[in-house]
Amino acid sequence: MSETPSAPKAMSAERLVFFTDAVAAIAITLLILPLMESVSEAAGEESFGEFVRHHVGQFGAFALSFAVIFRLWWAHHNVFRHVQSLHGWIVRWSLLWTFAIVLLPIPTALITAYRPTAGTVALYGGALCLASGSLTMLGWYAHRHPELSEDGLPVTREQVLGSAVAFGTELVATVIGSVFAGTINFWAFLLMFLAGPIQGVVKSRWRRADP
Repeated sequence: MSETPSAPKAMSAERLVFFTDAVAAIAITLLILPLMESVSEAAGEESFGEFVRHHVGQFGAFALSFAVIFRLWWAHHNVFRHVQSLHGWIVRWSLLWTFAIVLLPIPTALITAYRPTAGTVALYGGALCLASGSLTMLGWYAHRHPELSEDGLPVTREQVLGSAVAFGTELVATVIGSVFAGTINFWAFLLMFLAGPIQGVVKSRWRRADP
């Protein structure tokens, strides 16, 4: 009597997590390279104080993108605390997220190499929106499919909300910064600090609406 073939085992998400962790680490490392080149070029030509004054924009761009990539990596990592099995859409959204993370060091370098223009603001904001948008869809899909988690605990709606609000504020900032590139430009991304208060308002309404 022939045996019934067993169902194919779902592919573990562990290797994808290792890959995306490595990509985020490399992208963060690449952020410092333009600043290191500036140090080499300025060696012996100007004092430390002059160097800091002339390259304050580079320091600021590095710190901003470092914080952004770390936040995006942490959010992605937290999604995969709930996802142990892979699905085609999980891989696709993670692929877009990874592309955005790899892209971020380029607009970061352009921030200090060129004066703010609609193009540079749109490129930087576009990379942020792609990362947060794909992360939102990744979290939403994992939230809707608890079977991807071994313990049956899906991504929480609060996690999806966090990514969605980040995407919304980044999109608004990108539009404002691009349209008013001559005056507001990258300062528009200070709107991202509103993400926390907006999440707090939505969560409080959820608590009142829940029975």
